[in-house]
Amino acid sequence: MYHIGEKICEHRQKQGLTQEALAERLNVSRQSVSKWETGQTLPEVDKILAMSRIFATTTDELLYPGTEMPKKRDFLQLGSIYLITKDMPKAINFYEKLLSMRASTRHPQFAEFFFDQHCIALMDAARLPNHNYVDDDHKFVINFNVRDLVEEHRRLKSLQIGKVSDISQAHSEYYFFNIYDVDENVIEINGQVFDTRRNDKMDTIYCQSCAMWVTEDKFGTEKDGTKTSEYCHYCFQKGEFTTPQTFDQAVEGNIPFWLEQCGNDEEKARQKIKEVFATLKRWK
Repeated sequence: MYHIGEKICEHRQKQGLTQEALAERLNVSRQSVSKWETGQTLPEVDKILAMSRIFATTTDELLYPGTEMPKKRDFLQLGSIYLITKDMPKAINFYEKLLSMRASTRHPQFAEFFFDQHCIALMDAARLPNHNYVDDDHKFVINFNVRDLVEEHRRLKSLQIGKVSDISQAHSEYYFFNIYDVDENVIEINGQVFDTRRNDKMDTIYCQSCAMWVTEDKFGTEKDGTKTSEYCHYCFQKGEFTTPQTFDQAVEGNIPFWLEQCGNDEEKARQKIKEVFATLKRWK
C-alpha cells in the first residue's frame, strides 16, 4: 500500500504543509510522517481519518489507488461541529455510547469523534479563553476550513451578511475567525494565512525569507543560538540561511505551495510570489 504514502505527500504539499506541521496537527513525530510517505510504515486508522479532514478529502481517496479527489467547493469545506461542554468526562461517555465508538482522539481540552468523513469535537468550556458557559455563551460551533484565510476574511466582510471577528491565533499554526448568523450562532472558519502584513492582534510576524507567518516557537537562530524574529527556523539557523538560493530559485521553489490559492495558474502564482518576496529583507 505504498500509494498511501504518495497520497499523503501529495496532499500535504498541496496544503502547503511541512512534515513537521502535519505531524503537529496529528500529534505524532515528524519521523512518523516521513515513514508514512516513504512507505516504511502505515498510519493508524484514526490518523487516516484525521488526515482526510485536514486534506478535505475522503478516506477512500487516500486508501485506494486510482480514486480521484472530490471536487472542492470554491470557498469553504465543512470541518467540525464543536460542542461546548461543562463536564468533559460525562460528555465523552455520553457520545461514546450514543455513537457506539470510542473517541478518536482525546486531549485535555477536547475529544474528537470521526465518522462519515466529518467530526464532532467536544470542547471543555473551562479551557476556552473568554468563554462563559453560565452566561448563556454559545454551546456549539459549526467549523469550516478554507485554503486562504485572509482572502476569505476579506470576502465575508465585504458581503456584510453578519458580524465578522478579527483573525486570531488559537495555537501554533491554527488561525481562525468567527462570523455570526442572524440568530447569533457561531461559525468558525480556520485556514492558512498567506498575507504578508503584520497583524498585531495575533502577535505574529512573517519570515523575511519565505513570507510564512511565524510565532516565537518557529523563530530562526543566530550564531550564538539566540532567536531572531526576522526569519523562521526553516529558512535560518545558526546565523545562516538553510538553503542558499537566488531570488528566482526561491520563487520557483515556492510555486507548488501557492498554486491552489492562485487558481492553479502557475504564472499567476509566480507573479504573486515575486510581488511578495520583493518586499522581504532577504530579497530586497
